[in-house]
Amino acid sequence: MSLIAGNLSVAQRLLDNNDIFWGVCAGAAAHLYGDRRPIQDIDILVVAGGLDKIVQLLQREQKAVQFDGKRVLWRGIKFFDDLSVKRLGKNHPFVLDTPMYEQLRRMPLLGARVAVLAPEDILVHKLLLGRGSEQGKHDLSDAAAIARRQRLDVEYLERRLQLSSAQAALQSKLEEFGILGGSGTQPDKPVAAGTGVVR
Repeated sequence: MSLIAGNLSVAQRLLDNNDIFWGVCAGAAAHLYGDRRPIQDIDILVVAGGLDKIVQLLQREQKAVQFDGKRVLWRGIKFFDDLSVKRLGKNHPFVLDTPMYEQLRRMPLLGARVAVLAPEDILVHKLLLGRGSEQGKHDLSDAAAIARRQRLDVEYLERRLQLSSAQAALQSKLEEFGILGGSGTQPDKPVAAGTGVVR
């Protein structure tokens, strides 16, 4: 874990110093917003087309990276510029667009103050992936924990559902969680610390 922490600090410095839009996503973000599962690695979403620059920056720092055209891997850190999900023959876009960027917030993670995607974004992505323990994944349990622990911005959640073409796919699950449907509001829950635009 200390190795990943050190690498995350390096990544945070490189991304911020070079004005790259980015945000921690996936399991590490779910760790911050939901149940505190152990962190195995760090997934980072960057702006579309940004992976080549990530490779250049890391190599300039003499870091050995792997790049397969879709993701950059470097010692426990994974960089993506597109996390769109194909589900039942339909594509659900998930990229770092302007609304997502405007909802980023800074939060402490493993000793670094990182940009993190909003809980609404993480919730939608986790539900689209929809994997459970039978696949050795935690998407559904992470989504349930986020819904339980976070006071969500329903207006932004609906916007993300629209942008990801996910309204019909996720409506019933969100109603099951007590989010959408009925009055369209959530019961009062603690607001995540560190909310607000990152820049």
